Amino acid sequence: MKDLAEILTETGSFPSPEESLKFVQTVGLEGIKSMKQTAQRLETAFMVDVTSSDMSLLCGYSGTVFNDAEMTNDFGSDSVSKPGGQYTIAGTTEVGVKKTIWGGRGETEYVEILLKPKIVLEKDVVGDAK
Repeated sequence: MKDLAEILTETGSFPSPEESLKFVQTVGLEGIKSMKQTAQRLETAFMVDVTSSDMSLLCGYSGTVFNDAEMTNDFGSDSVSKPGGQYTIAGTTEVGVKKTIWGGRGETEYVEILLKPKIVLEKDVVGDAK
């Protein structure tokens, strides 16, 4: 807190170091806590999640089958399944992210979906074929 108060004083934001420190203690403490938590999440994401895995983008290719476990229907239709199969994808509106974690010796790899891609289904674009 003292470091931040000194920086604010040096920028001329407050008339004295005491005023600056008082501000940081009363008003800025919650913001500092939030910044610290965000920095810790980013550090974990970049130093642990990314370096220990392969990250890749996900999208739904036109004409492929929709997979509810890995994708989100952007139009949010109630039912994405139809008798005898599933709906096909028209396109992707937002890409997703997955990471592959590589195991050590004798361990297998696994995939974790971090962010599902948003998909538009053909039925929502051209209507349901009967």
